Amino acid sequence: MSRESVAKSPQVLYIGRIDPNHEKLWHQLEQEGIRIVFARTQRVGLQMAWDLKPSVVIINTSNGAFTGARLCRTLGRLLPSTQRLLLTEANAGADVPCERRLPRPFTVAKLRDAILKLLETANPHLLCVGELQLNLATRIVIGPKGQHRLTPKQCDLLAYLMRRPNQVFSRRQLMKDVWDTPYVGDTRTLDVHVRWLREKLELDPHEPKLLLTKRGVGYLFSAPEPAPVSPADADLEAEVD
Repeated sequence: MSRESVAKSPQVLYIGRIDPNHEKLWHQLEQEGIRIVFARTQRVGLQMAWDLKPSVVIINTSNGAFTGARLCRTLGRLLPSTQRLLLTEANAGADVPCERRLPRPFTVAKLRDAILKLLETANPHLLCVGELQLNLATRIVIGPKGQHRLTPKQCDLLAYLMRRPNQVFSRRQLMKDVWDTPYVGDTRTLDVHVRWLREKLELDPHEPKLLLTKRGVGYLFSAPEPAPVSPADADLEAEVD
């Protein structure tokens, strides 16, 4: 990675007991360019938070005697722009000041979704969708094929599609919104930009998995659909909000 991209990489600090069931998630986020650091105690966690200024702090209140309230208040005072995610028991932590509370039981997918949404709030220039992370400030994209810097127009096109995953857009619409032109007599410019993006994003540009062509219509950015929510999960979501 370049020095610039390292400086811009988002950081997540995890304070508390580490759940071994989440190990694959941390590894995946690291591969996507999101740095994860761990602290087992509040004292060490506060010092690391002050030194690193992370975008997100995850507080795991697995110990019944530890509510995380004092820690969250201190983090809010010292680092007001840092997003706080509280992992807690189903009937605890309602009065703890934090941006998001995730009561148990929760799936790894739900934890990942909460982290990515908080990262987007803390870093409005950062788009994280599926396997891709796009930094709008540096125009650096990180995905299955590693890290690449995009041209301004490549970045505009990818950001447009990432903000609207799984939606098909006609060539006319993309030319109008991304290139700001009503002229669609020749869309080779759009097709070339899609090809360039595929060369930087797709493991096999000839068999794309991310930037897909809808024959006769246009293009779409393919992202995993969220897992269906069961009635029990819906109750928990209501409690989180």
